Amino acid sequence: MPFKDILGHEKELRIISEALRSGRLAHSYLFAGPEGIGKRKTAFELARALNCASASNDACGECTSCLRAASGTHTNIVEVTPTVKDKDELVPDPSGLIRIEQIRDVLSLLRYKAEGGRKAVIVDAAERLMPQAANAFLKTLEEPPAGSVIILVSSRPADLLPTIISRCQRIAFRPLPEDALIGAIVEKTGVSREEAAVAARMTGRSLSLALKYIGEGHGEKGRELIKRLQSTTDVSEALKFAEELSKRDDLLEALEILKGWYRDRAVSAAGAENLLANAAHYGYSGGSFEGRRIASLVEDFFSIEDTRRMIAPPRYANKLLAMEALLLKLVD
Repeated sequence: MPFKDILGHEKELRIISEALRSGRLAHSYLFAGPEGIGKRKTAFELARALNCASASNDACGECTSCLRAASGTHTNIVEVTPTVKDKDELVPDPSGLIRIEQIRDVLSLLRYKAEGGRKAVIVDAAERLMPQAANAFLKTLEEPPAGSVIILVSSRPADLLPTIISRCQRIAFRPLPEDALIGAIVEKTGVSREEAAVAARMTGRSLSLALKYIGEGHGEKGRELIKRLQSTTDVSEALKFAEELSKRDDLLEALEILKGWYRDRAVSAAGAENLLANAAHYGYSGGSFEGRRIASLVEDFFSIEDTRRMIAPPRYANKLLAMEALLLKLVD
């Protein structure tokens, strides 16, 4: 889809379009923002625009170059995604890592001149760059070969090396406008606007996460998770719950739900029930939260986030031990 068909992000697209129009495109970009809001799509459309035969500030979507890009066969556009090793082969996997072999392949490809247009490298989920891969990329990020642009896409830029961030022009992508997002969810799923509004709020106004939320019944899963936490009151129950969580395939998503829960509790403790995002959906109102100091709730929120970072790539901490430590703290 050309820029004009991307949902939201008028400010971000205006920055990119102006850079294309003026010929002042940066050599390296970092597209940072929440997951599932269109950062990678925007990066891809920028790559298509750089190679489109229409010579405009947007991809026409119809020329040979645009069609080759859409089919994944354009030699000027290289996409790098996380992988896992399977029998000594690298297999694409969103939960994997970006390895030094992949970066070496990119560096090798950048040595060749573009077939008209410009070379564009898109590194999706850039926070999953392994340290060796990130370090191998540093010099190229600072001085890419002439006629090339590198775009890092990340929903967790804080996990990137500071030296990586400093070499890129950062464009911060914001959550999608709620009204537009609700309309898109209704159009794609056929659910009611009320259901779409809940999905939008529960996923931080992310289209892809909202569609997943509806498709996989995450609303009910979230309610069950919070009720289970509420019923956990002593050490033995906390350890049992930690073991259950450590075996979940969707553990990272479960931790995001817990973060949302503690965020709402802190908001309620501050007396701002009008800003609650998730609590009512889980069957709790602001008045039902027990009185606790805001600082304590915020500390618990960041404990959950620290645990998520520990068990996610590239750290891969022991899930059971991490969950035991977290649940003991939360229950205490």
